[in-house]
Amino acid sequence: MRLLYIVHQFMPELAGGTERVTLNLARAAQADGHNVEILTLSLGSAAWRPEGKGVFTAMVEGVPVTALSRTELEGTTNLGFGRDEAFAAAFVHFLDERPAFDVAHVTHSFRTLEAVETLAARRVPYVMTLTDFFSVCHRVNLVQVDGQLCPGPAGGAACHEHCTIPDMAQEAYGRRVRRLEEALARASALVAVSPYVAARIRAEHPHLRVLVLGNGVDLLAFRPAPPRPADRPLTFGYLGTVSEAKGAQMLVRAFVRAQPANSRLRLVGPCYDEILAEELQAETARAAITLEGPVESQAVAALMSEFDILCVTSQVPEAFSLSLHEGFAAGLPALVSDLGNLGAVIRDAGCGRAVAAGDEAAWAQAIGEIAASPEVIQGWKTTLPLPLRIEEEACFYAQIYRGMTGLRRPVQA
Repeated sequence: MRLLYIVHQFMPELAGGTERVTLNLARAAQADGHNVEILTLSLGSAAWRPEGKGVFTAMVEGVPVTALSRTELEGTTNLGFGRDEAFAAAFVHFLDERPAFDVAHVTHSFRTLEAVETLAARRVPYVMTLTDFFSVCHRVNLVQVDGQLCPGPAGGAACHEHCTIPDMAQEAYGRRVRRLEEALARASALVAVSPYVAARIRAEHPHLRVLVLGNGVDLLAFRPAPPRPADRPLTFGYLGTVSEAKGAQMLVRAFVRAQPANSRLRLVGPCYDEILAEELQAETARAAITLEGPVESQAVAALMSEFDILCVTSQVPEAFSLSLHEGFAAGLPALVSDLGNLGAVIRDAGCGRAVAAGDEAAWAQAIGEIAASPEVIQGWKTTLPLPLRIEEEACFYAQIYRGMTGLRRPVQA
């Protein structure tokens, strides 16, 4: 089969959880003998090889990647309001230059809706993976501007009332909801990365059939964590983008507030906010805290072997959290925000503790109690769930692809 993966951003420019999952699936499909390409958006960095006006390429771990430009990278068209006709035309040209794809897999529709609509118009069967809440929320996270959790767009009425965009007409919110609903309805398969995401999509669109399949982890890269050396402080680890939305600032302040004995906090990941980075760096003088910058994906397993407990402190509902499941593979219990899928996973497995999101005092108390009784960590380790393997995830998707290959129909004149 000829398979096309579509994602809103990608390596070598940006590398997050969705990008890594997309690459895992593409490489697995290659290993099964399929012809694979990835289509993404260029955000304007010099990481790409220019191939002509608005077209860039790269080879990422053996997978060919093409990046197209958008005319408004920061415009509301990215969010599903209106169309970027130049990008739509560029995607049509991309398709016309190649033999027809049998199946497309949209791993994120942010910035790429015009491509999704082109696939539907050309009768190219596509599967959509719902990696977050973009399809029902233009803010992506189902959190209102005032910080309250959103029960849903209510056909766009809630968006207009609670999350108004300046100069945006009221009817535009309803049009966006209907546009995204059509993109979902025309997909040959819809896959949510967690039951939580599936429930939120079904609540808004009860007529849609949504499958649930979590993201896989490369279990072969992980080994059982050795016992903590007696001379090593109890290590609270944070892995991911260092930002306020991810709760990094709250975690640092909670750790300083707790002042746990014989303990340290390691924050590992990129920080794109210079002011936040300076604020956090100042806090490190008040407790055993280190800010360590990003690591390559190949180094994650070794890094996690140096943690004793993983902290996932998101201030908005998480759809899945790849780092949480990689932590399970590394034998790490977790201290998580009681939001979205995070709290549900930890409570169901009993492999850590869920704490009120953003509650600095509650987090400081939890950190202090764990540091005072570190034996609780050993108990949590006995109930760690086994993550889905990337090979299993790829196998499930391969079955979906095979079921879709007979769905292509000629474009009507």
